[in-house]
Amino acid sequence: MKISTIIPTYNRRAFVFRAIDSVLAQTIPVDEIIVVDDGSSDGTAEAIRNHYGPRVITIQQENKGVSAARTQAVSQAHGEWLAFLDSDDIWLPTKLERQFYALSALGEDFGACFTNCSYFGRPDLRLTAFEEAGLKSNSEVGQLDSPSKYIVAGHLGIYVQSLVVRRSLFNEVGGFDDALGISEDRDLILRLALRTKFCFVSTPLVSIDRTRFVPRLTGLLVRKSDQAYDWLEYQCKKWLALKDLVDFDTRQMIQEDLLSLYYSRAAERINELKLAAALEKIHAIRGTGQGYARIALTLLSRAARKLSRKLHALIGKNRHSLENTDDLSEM
Repeated sequence: MKISTIIPTYNRRAFVFRAIDSVLAQTIPVDEIIVVDDGSSDGTAEAIRNHYGPRVITIQQENKGVSAARTQAVSQAHGEWLAFLDSDDIWLPTKLERQFYALSALGEDFGACFTNCSYFGRPDLRLTAFEEAGLKSNSEVGQLDSPSKYIVAGHLGIYVQSLVVRRSLFNEVGGFDDALGISEDRDLILRLALRTKFCFVSTPLVSIDRTRFVPRLTGLLVRKSDQAYDWLEYQCKKWLALKDLVDFDTRQMIQEDLLSLYYSRAAERINELKLAAALEKIHAIRGTGQGYARIALTLLSRAARKLSRKLHALIGKNRHSLENTDDLSEM
């Protein structure tokens, strides 16, 4: 059994040593650690080579994104099993040991294993990944039934940082999709879930950094980036085209997500007075079987909710200002 650990990094010189050290501290040693520096400008690759020498294989490439970085690492890997870690996250020492115990206990039908995860860097994130996703187990290891439903749902529960997978299966499903700039991990995990059984370790054995000041691609969604919407729309359409995805409830969830994206884009284009672009998305909504009357009511309802939120925020801001004025007058 050979294990290759894959770590993509981009301008994470201040964090990547911590991630690498957590791999080196595993109670089951890995056969190779491959770090792909995806066009960093902070001297990450040189720092890794100077600190770890031949213990870490360091590859440099121009900035192509996290999917391309992981793909490049896998192309150089020799392990039967692939284990992924992000450069600002940490494995606990027994992470791999407990996962391979689960895989050996449950049998060869299981080609992938993941663990529970906890978060650090934000004290308000008190729940584990399993608790967020509603994953419950009375045992430390077990089989995840209907994994595709959890993957498509809002709280994933399965993070690529906790995943070990047979390399043959990874290659069979086509690996990471370089066309996706975000959510590429969910896309891979869903395709794997259609080909193999998933087992889990319920103990949180991965610590995920959620420090606010660290820039992440997920910030594109918060800023409602057009590119982020395009990626998610592409992903939904891709999933619906998967012949292996036959579960009705899961397909329904994906269709609802795609419809929500269409409505969001249409509403934003109307707000920006880009009517041709708005009509394009309305036409896409029509393609799902909804009539114009229902579309109009839904868009009006969304607009009303958005206006209500803005009014509440404005009222709250003014109330706070008045309270501060009263406090000053009493001084």
